[in-house]
Amino acid sequence: MEQFELERLRCRVTAIVYKNDDTGYCVARVKTEDDDILTVVGNMPALGAGEQLDAEGVFISHPQYGRQFSVRSYERSMPDDASGIFEYLASGMVKGIGAKTAQLIVQKFGTRAFEVISNEPETLATLRGISLDKAYSIQRSFLQAGALRALVEFLALHRLPPHYASPLLNRYGGDAIEAVTHDPYLLCSEPFSAAFGDIDLLADDFGIERDSQVRLDAAVLYELGFNLQNGHVFIPTSKLISVSSDLAKVPESSIEDSIPRLEKAGRIVRRDYSDTNVCYLACAYRWETVAVRETGRLKNLPVHVPKNLESRLDSLMEARGISCSGKQRQAILGCFGSGVSIITGGPGTGKTTALLAAVELMEKCGSTYLLAAPTGRAADRMTKICRRQAYTLHRLLEACPDELGGMTFRRGASNPLDADFVIVDEASMIDLSIAAALLLALKPHTRLVLVGDADQLPPVGAGRFFKDLLDSGLVPAVRLDEIFRQAQQSDIVMNAHMINSGELPPLSRNTGDFYFSRARTAQGAAQAVAELVAVRIPDRFGISDIQIICPSRRNICGTEELNVLLQSRLNPPAQDKGELKCGRVIFRKGDKVMQTRNNYDRSWYIRGEKQLGSGIYNGDTGVILDVDTRGKLVTVSFDGRVTEYSQLELDELEHAFAITAHKSQGSEYSAVVIPVFDCPTRLLMRNLLYTAVTRAKDLLVLVGREDMIETMVHSGEAGKRYSALKRRLKADA
Repeated sequence: MEQFELERLRCRVTAIVYKNDDTGYCVARVKTEDDDILTVVGNMPALGAGEQLDAEGVFISHPQYGRQFSVRSYERSMPDDASGIFEYLASGMVKGIGAKTAQLIVQKFGTRAFEVISNEPETLATLRGISLDKAYSIQRSFLQAGALRALVEFLALHRLPPHYASPLLNRYGGDAIEAVTHDPYLLCSEPFSAAFGDIDLLADDFGIERDSQVRLDAAVLYELGFNLQNGHVFIPTSKLISVSSDLAKVPESSIEDSIPRLEKAGRIVRRDYSDTNVCYLACAYRWETVAVRETGRLKNLPVHVPKNLESRLDSLMEARGISCSGKQRQAILGCFGSGVSIITGGPGTGKTTALLAAVELMEKCGSTYLLAAPTGRAADRMTKICRRQAYTLHRLLEACPDELGGMTFRRGASNPLDADFVIVDEASMIDLSIAAALLLALKPHTRLVLVGDADQLPPVGAGRFFKDLLDSGLVPAVRLDEIFRQAQQSDIVMNAHMINSGELPPLSRNTGDFYFSRARTAQGAAQAVAELVAVRIPDRFGISDIQIICPSRRNICGTEELNVLLQSRLNPPAQDKGELKCGRVIFRKGDKVMQTRNNYDRSWYIRGEKQLGSGIYNGDTGVILDVDTRGKLVTVSFDGRVTEYSQLELDELEHAFAITAHKSQGSEYSAVVIPVFDCPTRLLMRNLLYTAVTRAKDLLVLVGREDMIETMVHSGEAGKRYSALKRRLKADA
């Protein structure tokens, strides 16, 4: 629960400064009951000048725009006097009506203006400049705005957030209220993502029985969506029936009829693989189908290999004064020999050298290319390695909000990327949805090069695109497995390869760049981690870029408990550090934080430059630059992209002094500390430990119990997922 006090504001809207029709976000000027002029901001779809607001929220102080009222919830009413009606019509809320036309309407019809527009549009045609067609167009626009207003009021009545309104109206039009009343479980799907149990309570309000088709179908879709978020592209039908039955608390026989019904409606897709019938969400089956089709197209793409390619590579290597191994050479030349190719290998095996040489060889051959990686830190690292600009995949594909409140890409089949090659580093992180979007955005002649470590954790999203392509054996791939002499001097590199091979590294050596610190208790391990980060590593090694990577979020050595401890050690309270509270979490100037969900509409700027943009994504890590306690505003820099959070928006952030191994993918840190004491058995997996260890560049410290580390090293693979990409690639070969 929020632990800050909401204030109440009664006011009249005088002007709309900014609005986003897709998300409902609005900035408006208002006049209070005391005649003060203020700015209000928040999700207020279809708000118009002249309306009365009764809002709850908090006052904030924006560094550029000054004092504002950030709205959490509100009630609104249409103006009922002539001046208010004029303001509303003149504000641009109704298409086809400007200030002059608004004045004519109000002069003619007075306080009946809204009634005339709604019910007697032909009467408008008696006014100068309004044809009958325009009159009906004005009516449609007015009624649409009214439908959105009614929808917001309906949501407020049922304790649902107002930002649901725009995507609901875009999806269901004027039938949105009826759609929610008939099937409130539609709010469990994207972009709403409401919890099934919460919607059960709403369904009770609408008299929907617990054994209704609507609820049982929703349980199936909810479980498919939940498992999609956990990486599974499909679920065996028998298992789906079982878990859906548990969720809905009904017999399995009640769920069984939902499967063919949802299939007929096009909501799910069923397929038989061997002796197993499986179910996909329709979107997941579409992603997988695109991946199969486009990978097959690229594999069979006729390519032109430049003349004298090998001699050009030789002269390039000679000019740089380096040599490459036979497999590195094969990997570099392989980029030119196929429409799609893979370069994979562990740390110290020369992926970086091969990547840079491939880019320089493309330039030498006159080919154009684009460089990309799944995360901001990975893209920044690729930029430094290649000394050329690399982009995040979201930025490369020009991600933006869609009209339903989700995400879409401006780049696609009708607006493809303009390059001969697209090279993606850290490709093991690519989930199936991003893979499908990327493949669709390639021109017919564009070749795709994927670079990554197949032995790391699978992506956070659905599928395991990179590993499935590699394991299929159908895509030209080179696995770099020779550890170069320079890398052999690093215990981090050598021990990472031991872990990946299922061998326990020597934990008692404690020399070089790999250390183990034994702890007898979880509390002792946590205190040791804090001491290492706050004192011992900076004092002994002079390293400040330190990241704690945990197997789990829970328990004393999980991210949640450690972040509280580390904040107190690394960034304690001080008079010059403002702080704000969100629930039990305190955000303080200087804190390291992470964005916890995709926010495609969040605007950012780069200080000292004119560059503006939007979109802060799940997993982006930043630092709190400032906390304005009076204005209740937190300013965060995400690798130079600066954005502000009101106190009401702080639930998008969490501390990142300690992060999970999954969240660390694609990043590299000078020093990494890994607490391994106790965590759920399902997380005691080899590739989780391997992924965490390989994030360290100069220093790695394990803290905890040898037996836990041994369990992880000798375990199987984490993240096994239901996916048919490899099977389908082979079937289509």
